[in-house]
Amino acid sequence: MKTLLVGYRAQDLFERGRRGKTSTAAWVDGDVTCHTLDIYHRHAIEKAHHVKAVCSAHLPEGPWDVVKFKTGPKLMSGELALDLLQEIHLLKPRRFELDYEGRERDRNDLLAKIKDDPARVRDFSAKWKASVPGIAPLEFTSVPGCFCHRRRDEGGLALAEVVSRELRGKGPLRLLDMGCGCGLVGFLVAAAVPGVSLVMVDSHARAVEAANMNARNFGVEAEVILADGGTPARMDGTFDVFAGNPPYYSDYRIAEIFLETARRALKPGGVCYTVVKNEAGLKPVQDRYFPSTEVLHRRGYAVLKSVRAASAE
Repeated sequence: MKTLLVGYRAQDLFERGRRGKTSTAAWVDGDVTCHTLDIYHRHAIEKAHHVKAVCSAHLPEGPWDVVKFKTGPKLMSGELALDLLQEIHLLKPRRFELDYEGRERDRNDLLAKIKDDPARVRDFSAKWKASVPGIAPLEFTSVPGCFCHRRRDEGGLALAEVVSRELRGKGPLRLLDMGCGCGLVGFLVAAAVPGVSLVMVDSHARAVEAANMNARNFGVEAEVILADGGTPARMDGTFDVFAGNPPYYSDYRIAEIFLETARRALKPGGVCYTVVKNEAGLKPVQDRYFPSTEVLHRRGYAVLKSVRAASAE
């Protein structure tokens, strides 16, 4: 029997075994494939459970005997849940199980949106415009699962505006946009600063898909990489500029991955830019990776600027 697990993380599989009627081994036994949208979760599942895991923007083709889908308001957005549910419906598994964390009424409402019109296939992508001073607005495409789907991120826009202003007239330059999402920062900077070459990194497969779509739409050559641990070794010390909009939760542990990548990827004299709502939390972290950090305020956000030391650290 072929089973596809959708929306499960490593800790979800562990909790199922610890609290449920079956053991963790039984839960993942047999021909089971775990699909994830984030490469970090794929690696965690493979490490913890030694089962097959796939990270891709869309669900793998079957045929599947069983598809189990874990979702709920605290696990993913309603639009992403509906998008994945539609993909599951189109796979036509022999059996479907919804593992829903939330109110029964919300669970039934989610299922009804597919059952009421099963032949309808909806496009959940969104388009919105953004620009920095001196360039015409770019129309971005995003998809459910992308950070700030259906709207521009104001922190990212503040970062793009500061980086564009500081780099204007300084190309050609290599820019690493980490946690790129659909590419808001990187593409705006590339449009404003002639000669910028882009490498973009994100751990989310849907973000990589959207960034690639936008690169094609804008006619920009960009290398877009799905990764959860920074840049490949071949990129060490080759970048002039690093731009990142790290998440602020988990006591800045993910921000530290960003900053370690920045220090490793930048040339001596290369510049690291990050953005945060309030610099009090992130600045001490960034100060551990670079000799000093300058704070530039924009749109109610703090853009933190650091220069990699000219000598080896």
